[in-house]
Amino acid sequence: MLTFLADIADLLAAAGVIASLLFLALQLRDQNRETRLKNWRELQVSLTQFKAVTNDLAMADLVARGQEDFDALSPGEKLAFGLYLEQGIHIIGNFDKHLGTVPKQFEHLNYAVHNTMLDLLSSPGARAWWKESKPRGRFLPSTAALIDKLQDAGARPVGPHL
Repeated sequence: MLTFLADIADLLAAAGVIASLLFLALQLRDQNRETRLKNWRELQVSLTQFKAVTNDLAMADLVARGQEDFDALSPGEKLAFGLYLEQGIHIIGNFDKHLGTVPKQFEHLNYAVHNTMLDLLSSPGARAWWKESKPRGRFLPSTAALIDKLQDAGARPVGPHL
């Protein structure tokens, strides 16, 4: 009889361990989902802040002139325009790097990321800036290849709506 009770106690203990492991797995899954969502929210905030730089009309004017003709800018303006593009590349590039972790409700975000980067880098001024900046080697090779691809004359917006 004592052996029978010991077996039941072992069975209950094993069931408790399994239940604890299942609970832990569910908690980890929820925590991972929340962390991914938090990361996406932070990326969204950084993109919003980047875009808001042009709320300053002087900066918006500089960006518009830089997009039109990079070589017509003064040295200081070239620096500001170039750093603006670099910041955009890094922020938008972070979205691109994390597309594999996109929550299901954002499944078409890859199109928006591609098109935002395309808008940033396809102007004549951005092309001229890239010709000057690329040799400096300040970007990862994969980022440089992406920029080259987006600046290709055949690069077009993508998405299910097109």
